[in-house]
Amino acid sequence: MVKHKPFSSEIEDFVVIEFQTGQTTGTGQLVKGLKDCLAGKNIEGKNYGFGLNLADIWKRSFTQILNKGIVLENWGHKIYWVVQEPVYQYFLNRYNLNGMTYHSEHTTVFAIYDLSPDADKCKLFQTRIESSTVEDLFKAFRNNPNIPSRATFLKKLETKLNAKMELKLELSKV
Repeated sequence: MVKHKPFSSEIEDFVVIEFQTGQTTGTGQLVKGLKDCLAGKNIEGKNYGFGLNLADIWKRSFTQILNKGIVLENWGHKIYWVVQEPVYQYFLNRYNLNGMTYHSEHTTVFAIYDLSPDADKCKLFQTRIESSTVEDLFKAFRNNPNIPSRATFLKKLETKLNAKMELKLELSKV
């Protein structure tokens, strides 16, 4: 968002606003469900196996929050991250960022909103504003309590390898 002089492109001030939206997983199944519905198929009770991919949202976004936060902190400008409540709550829990509040001197600001049903549509409303320093976010990123142990990682890796391995035996007449 830019504030410029009247009838001029000379910039007086600016603020950065980023919207963090949800991201789906299993999108192919979502498309299949939509096509089935549009084709008139009965989809009642069917499960197409798609949903929000909250882990992927934040593993991609957190590095942007840190990188852009460093620049804007250096410049003394704010960056606002507009995030829906359930998506933001996952972020707080994943990186153990509980207890955040708003401080006017912080340059990384989270504007959290949610939706409430209202007749045949949803209303958008703000739930709260919180903020942080880049340093505190780096600490949370470095000290992520959800980092699996090496043994857990190796066990998952072995499970994936076993699922892909097949033993094929071919018998032929001589």
